[in-house]
Amino acid sequence: MWLLLLFLNFSTGSVVFAGSTEVTTIELTDPVYPEEAKRQYTLNAHPDAAGFPSGYSMKLVNKVCLDDVCKLVEVTLYWDAMGFYERLEYPERRPLTKVEHDPFTPADYEKLDSILKDRKSILNDHSLGFLATENDDSDSAEDDDLDGVSKATPGAVKEAVVKDAAWTTWVLWKYANTEIVPMMQAMTESRCSPEYLQHLLDSKDWRKIEFAIHYLLKQKPVTAQYLDEVATLLPSADIDHIELAMEYIQQASPDKNTGYRKLIGVLGALDEFNAGLVIELLESDEQLEEEILEELTSSLEQQDYYPIHLALRLVESRKFFSQEVEANLVKLLQSKDFFIARRASEFLSGQKLSASASEKLRAFREEHASRL
Repeated sequence: MWLLLLFLNFSTGSVVFAGSTEVTTIELTDPVYPEEAKRQYTLNAHPDAAGFPSGYSMKLVNKVCLDDVCKLVEVTLYWDAMGFYERLEYPERRPLTKVEHDPFTPADYEKLDSILKDRKSILNDHSLGFLATENDDSDSAEDDDLDGVSKATPGAVKEAVVKDAAWTTWVLWKYANTEIVPMMQAMTESRCSPEYLQHLLDSKDWRKIEFAIHYLLKQKPVTAQYLDEVATLLPSADIDHIELAMEYIQQASPDKNTGYRKLIGVLGALDEFNAGLVIELLESDEQLEEEILEELTSSLEQQDYYPIHLALRLVESRKFFSQEVEANLVKLLQSKDFFIARRASEFLSGQKLSASASEKLRAFREEHASRL
């Protein structure tokens, strides 16, 4: 069941409850008239069957142009619990319209939906007034790409709006992706119980995982409760999330070596790029302890060439060698990837080796003499 307490960092009106949905009054700036006083809106917070935050919805009736020619937009917007726009609905007899009040086609709604889901849209960088200006290039008011009443949509944003409905697109994008987002995020954060955080981390959805990690990093001290959980998620992290997950592991670990071991422990399951980031992190520590270097070399058997090269370069730069490093790297001489075996042989050739390792290296270099 949803908690009755609401901790928000923005001005809200009264909060009432309608069944399982929480109804909150919020204040938002009208993007068409940003200088005017903020307007009140009703934001609905919806829980899922388990009582966890599921998403938000808000009915919007708004002007979409700087005069009274355009029809009012009337829609209900929906977001997930992280504040990402999901969809919109409109009254059956009041569809969205374009130039000359032509109704949106199914293709128009599909494009609008994809635009509203793009938080990095170019629309964030332009004002409504910009959309009403003539383009300076070959576009003209005689083109068939007219928008609003009589002005041509500037070429820079043509692909970022629904054709003949740039103003409507812009207004809806502003409502869906700007001022309201941190409000919804704050509402969800106010309900971040340990159970809900675990629910997010278990979701396999990196939007939810990212939200949970950001929340955990805000807590001081950063809890180590989810350290193992986040470490196991690293192999599924993409380029946009790997560094965030690594930051949590570093900050949540009781000491830096614990964090390093967590990262090295999953190194073999990471792709080349993410494995490279872990090794670069180790390389940035000028006081990296020798035992961590040994653990790093012990993790290389399942790695591709590039992270192995980086790891050996790191060990070389620290002028470190030990029996354990020797044993770990001799194994690489048996790699099915000749380039990995050759890189290990190059490293071992510059070290003082045991008799056994010297013999294995000699045999390798003799066998592959023509390729070295």
